[in-house]
This record gives sequence, C-alpha cells and structure tokens, in this order.
Amino acid sequence: MKRKQLAPHIHADQPAAERYLYVLVALLPAFLGAVFYYGIRILILAAVSMFCFFMSDYLISEKLYPELPFHVDYSSLVSGLLLVLMVPSSSSVWAVALAALFGSVLVKQAFGGAGANVFNPALAARAFLEFAVPSQMTAVEKPFQGLWDLSTLWTGKPKNIGAVNSAATGFVDIFSGRLIGMAGVTSIVLLILGLLILLERRLFRFEASLAYFITIVVGYVPFYWDHLEFRQFFMWAALGGILFVGIFALNDCTTTPMDPRGRIVFGFGAGLLTLILYRFGNSSYAMIFPVLMMNMTTPVFDRYLRPRVFSKASWFREVEK
Repeated sequence: MKRKQLAPHIHADQPAAERYLYVLVALLPAFLGAVFYYGIRILILAAVSMFCFFMSDYLISEKLYPELPFHVDYSSLVSGLLLVLMVPSSSSVWAVALAALFGSVLVKQAFGGAGANVFNPALAARAFLEFAVPSQMTAVEKPFQGLWDLSTLWTGKPKNIGAVNSAATGFVDIFSGRLIGMAGVTSIVLLILGLLILLERRLFRFEASLAYFITIVVGYVPFYWDHLEFRQFFMWAALGGILFVGIFALNDCTTTPMDPRGRIVFGFGAGLLTLILYRFGNSSYAMIFPVLMMNMTTPVFDRYLRPRVFSKASWFREVEK
C-alpha cells in the first residue's frame, strides 16, 4: 500500500491500481471455473482470503505510517485471489486466513508494502500452508463433489478424496480443467483466456514466462525420457500449475527483475528448478518454491543489470561515490 522505494511497475503507462485491477479481471476466468467445479466453498474462501489480505494491509499502513494517505492499489485483492486458486477446494477457512495474514504482514508489509516486497506474497502464503497444514494441501477433492457442502470449511478434510487416473483422462478434461487438483490452476483454456486479457491490456512481459515455458518443454524430454507421452505432458503441466505460474507469478512486476536480461535468467532458473523438484524432489513443492527461490535473486539482477546512465560508465559506481 505504501512504497518505501520506487517499484518496478512505476515505469509502466498505467497506475499501479489500474494494473492490479486488470490482473484481477484476468484471474476471473480461472476463478469462475473453480466455482463451477467446486461450488460455494471457493466463493467463501476467496472472500476470506481477500478480506484478510486487504484489512491487514490497511491496518498496518494506518498504524505504522499514519502521516501518509492510504492508497488502494488492489494488490492485496490480487494476492488473496491467487492464494485461493492455488489451494484445494476443501481447505479450511482458518488455514487460508492465517496464510493470508502471513503473506500480508510478514512477506509484504514487513518489507515496506506493495512494490518493496522481495517475495511474491501469494506464493509465500501458499508455501506457508505447505508446511503448516500439509494434510490439507494434499487431500484434493473431485470436481462437482460437495458443491454445497460447507463442512470442509472448518475441518479441511474432503469427503470425496480423488486420485488422477491418467489412462482414463482425455484431452477435454485436461484442457477444461476437470481434474483432481488445486482449485483454479488446472484449466488450460481458462488460463489462456486470462493471458489474452493481459495481452490486450499490454500487461504481460514475455521474457521470464517464455524462458520458463521453453525450459519446461525442452527439459521435459531428458528429465522424463523413460516415460515420454504427449498427453501426459499436458496433464502434468495442468496439475502442476505450470501455466498458472508462468502467466501470473512470473509476470509480477515487483518480484521479477526490471531488466529483460534478468527476467530471461529468472525464467530459466525457475523452469530448471521446477523440473528438478518434480523429477527428483517433492512434487508438491515444485509449483511454488522455484519462483520463491528465484525471487531472492531479483535484487541482485536489479542491482547490476540496469540501463547505463547518460555520460556515466557505470551507474552503481557513481552512486557509491
């Protein structure tokens, strides 16, 4: 809400609030798809997550920086909605609320607010849930099961735990998102629709996402040489949230490098770490932790990869003087 330094997105034509508002619109297709498959629980979880993110941002800003006016830039609402799309539909309300508070207070506001945070707040909140309530993050429910069942909102335990049968899954299910996985990351068609909205508003930066996707596609062959299958690749990409991360997490202005060269390396590193974790590590970490690990490199890229100041040989050497 308050920026202690110039945020990367200040170089864009649109104000930050307008940009975040259009990102919310781009997330709507995936969100509506999640509501269609999992019912009213997604609406409630989204309302709780967005409310906790927004109110904690507001209260901390008013308490710590009372001399500055509070600016609504919708970043907290974007983070809240992203978090809900990355959790199972059976997640409990209290777990999502705690994760939202963690992402807002410790990940964003502790670093100075929107534009100053090192890590993506939504992904960091999702990582918090992976350690705090791992059982809720692995107990995924089948689509269209318990559309009006609210019991899981308190227990976090689904009544119809499902497992993916790759042999019986067709391309229609894969591309539509009718899979057993996270609430809003599995639909390839709906995510591409969100991408088109970002492209139409000129809010999508290609470098990191393109490097990420190329690394995933090219690396899939050597990493999965023993069981290569065309359909299996798309199922893996959908269930693993590959497209979701590439479109939204790697397009975050604050936590990805400002320089295009840095974003290319960022995307390559995130893609390589994703392949390694899926193949040799814990696959449940592969959607979020590669991006968070590469977030740590963003300040380094922003420190050394910047346009040369006119008549200056090196901008940071002049600053250090």
